[in-house]
Amino acid sequence: MAGVIDRLVGEHRNLERLVRLLDRQPALVADPGAPNIALLVDAIFYLTRFPDVAHHALEDRIAERLRRTGGLSADLANEIEAQHATLAQQGHDLLRDLESAARGESMPADFLPANLRLYAERLRHNMAVEELTLFPAAVRHLAAGDWDAIGEPPLEHAPDPLFQPTAEERFADLRRVIMQEAGEG
Repeated sequence: MAGVIDRLVGEHRNLERLVRLLDRQPALVADPGAPNIALLVDAIFYLTRFPDVAHHALEDRIAERLRRTGGLSADLANEIEAQHATLAQQGHDLLRDLESAARGESMPADFLPANLRLYAERLRHNMAVEELTLFPAAVRHLAAGDWDAIGEPPLEHAPDPLFQPTAEERFADLRRVIMQEAGEG
């Protein structure tokens, strides 16, 4: 089902825009009183709520189906699933640490910016692995019955709360900054 893969690739393009924002923001962590620290909190909150819950879950189901049908090696499917688990754990840890920093709680000065950069790199790497392996394998090897087994498209598929034209209120400032940096308004 090429439409599902197209949607996932589109979500990757949006996530890349967010990763570029994360690449430019670690300096804010050094000053928890900085006015834009809320952008980092919102970015990580979003990543733990949409990609970790909806986007990566769908990719994991695709990887599992490909593993079962022989369209993707077990090692590669396991690697993709492990990357998602690592991103989810690190995202929750980062969110906790950012909120602690914003409250002025003490932590090593270089710990949080380094973890933020590592998280962004892991997310970037995960997207590259999927685009080079998972998505092409899905297009080549999965038939309509496989997509039915995956459960796509689920009726309850939630819209992306950040990159829809009408972002959730919590993400309005984050969306505005991302769009401005991309030259889209």
